Amino acid sequence: MYSLISTDAKKKWNEDDFVKRNKNIYEGIDATDFNMEIKDSKDVDAGTEISYHMRMKSAAGDISFDNKATIVKEDKDYRIAWDSTQIFPQLTDSDKVNVSITEGTRGSILDRNGNALAEQGSVYQVGLIAGSMKNEKDSITALAKELAISEDSVKKALSASWVQDDMFVPVKTITKQKRADIIEALRNIEGVSVQEATGRVYPYGEMTAHLTGYVQNVTAEDLEKHKNEGYTTTSIIGKSGLESIYESKLKAVSGCKVIIVDENGDLKDTVAEQKAKDGQDIRTTIDIDAQKAAYEEVKNDAGSAVVMNSHTGEMLAMVSMPAYDPNDFAMGMDTKTWDSLNNNKQKPLLNRFVSTYCPGSTFKAITGAIALDSKTITSETTFDKTDKWQKDSSWGKNYVTTTQSYSEPSNLKNAYIYSDNIFFAQVADKIGTETFTSYLDKIGFGKQLDFPFTIAKSTYGEELENAQKLAATGYGQGDLLISPIHLTSLYTAYVNDGSILQPYLVYEDGKAKTMVKNAYRADTAKTVFTDLQAAMSGYGDNPTNAAGKTGTAQVNDGKQEIGWLSAVNDKIAVTVMIDDTKDIGESHYVIPKVQHILNNVK
Repeated sequence: MYSLISTDAKKKWNEDDFVKRNKNIYEGIDATDFNMEIKDSKDVDAGTEISYHMRMKSAAGDISFDNKATIVKEDKDYRIAWDSTQIFPQLTDSDKVNVSITEGTRGSILDRNGNALAEQGSVYQVGLIAGSMKNEKDSITALAKELAISEDSVKKALSASWVQDDMFVPVKTITKQKRADIIEALRNIEGVSVQEATGRVYPYGEMTAHLTGYVQNVTAEDLEKHKNEGYTTTSIIGKSGLESIYESKLKAVSGCKVIIVDENGDLKDTVAEQKAKDGQDIRTTIDIDAQKAAYEEVKNDAGSAVVMNSHTGEMLAMVSMPAYDPNDFAMGMDTKTWDSLNNNKQKPLLNRFVSTYCPGSTFKAITGAIALDSKTITSETTFDKTDKWQKDSSWGKNYVTTTQSYSEPSNLKNAYIYSDNIFFAQVADKIGTETFTSYLDKIGFGKQLDFPFTIAKSTYGEELENAQKLAATGYGQGDLLISPIHLTSLYTAYVNDGSILQPYLVYEDGKAKTMVKNAYRADTAKTVFTDLQAAMSGYGDNPTNAAGKTGTAQVNDGKQEIGWLSAVNDKIAVTVMIDDTKDIGESHYVIPKVQHILNNVK
């Protein structure tokens, strides 16, 4: 390009300055997609004047303007009488082009009542004032210890190329609560400064961790994947949970202004401007009080607790434990914390409410409903009592055994109360593979549930033609796998005349949603509900008149026993699942947890 400008222009601009001027301006405004349209030309004293229209894209949006260029003949060649007005018509050689960025505000994640589960709020940067410490080594050691980070990370921050004496050098970002906890200790460390800033905060920490997920600074991979979507190297992006699922709605669009200032720095003109756009808030169906109630019951366990409105399908609580503090991710996680999460055998990064597990005897509620609805049995159907049962001698030494003996008739109600494996094994055998699988397919097995989170598909395996597998499936074992969310939704059929509600998470003013309309007849649902009420009352006080069923799923060759209880009343449906209850009471360990949730969630 420099070779094309006139001799007079070259006297004013050497090649380095010319290239630097153009490069800095065009790259600075992120100019692309240039398009020039010639409008007119005419002879003038200096040569030929070309009128043209220029269009380009920039960080501040589209830029277009009319301009003129003079072409002069020098010997046998034609040259452009170039000056800065060729970049922008109002730009003189002494002017500068500046770009200013205005950050928008990321949308908040709210519960149904407007309580923030994730929001932009006050955070605190803890750092050192470079060159202000008489004993820098002692300050580094003390600060690293207080912030639970490595001394090397502090040293690396202080040695950055941009650091000069008396500059604040941030080392770690902390929450408001963490600041309150350690501020006195920080005041005793020479050179330490704490400065308030704005960042992503999660007021409820681990209580809502797997629900909200977290944001982090964008990576090079993120920028490549989301090219031309408004992200810059300073952007944050949702990495998991609702932060990731609704990233396109939550994210803010930065504002940008391209301006021309004169040699004194005074504004001369605005070339282009794109206003910042705040992200949208996401109002969820979650009730933070219900979330707290569920969290309190499982916070010291590895497991999950799910609460759903039993007449709308609104998710009121979704808890997975153990968890992590999303604030650690958003504010920059140190290696020690990351390693502790990754190496924890209880898997705090695993989201259990969307994962599938063997349901154990909680599934007897579904087997019973299928049996009644298909008219395989009635509520009064009984089977001969026996301590062990097999369909025929082809089973060899394999038998289904009783969990406990009882004197009452072996009908559906008592089979629920006493969790009679033999009853439900025989019922499943009598239902038959074709009918059983058709019902399971109808109620969502093998399908991806329509839900913001990707919930693992519920499955029943490939061997239900096998009589032993079919029998085991009847009492909740076999190859059955189901998520806590799906199981909870299945229990809503018993208070909705046989229709299974659709779980949903974005608030819609109490709208009721149905996943499977008339999955069972109304009389089937009523019978199962009444019988499960009797079972629930057998576990202890039942002031909310809930219907429920415990379950102890034996997995890993009996080395692990998953404890369950699913229950439903006229207000809510609840499922609590604990990973391993083998040595702590099996499913009985879960009973008081669900009772507390039923009593406390209004």
